[in-house]
Amino acid sequence: MSSAINKSIVEDATLTRLGQMGYAVEHGPHLAPSEPAAERENSR
Repeated sequence: MSSAINKSIVEDATLTRLGQMGYAVEHGPHLAPSEPAAERENSR
């Protein structure tokens, strides 16, 4: 058994925990400033 931790393991655990806390994962381009679901007016 390997005890190595890689980015995928950390990312999956983090997204799972955030989901348990009520957060939703969204695909980045849908949140871009020019899109209807934008969370900000520009990328700066």
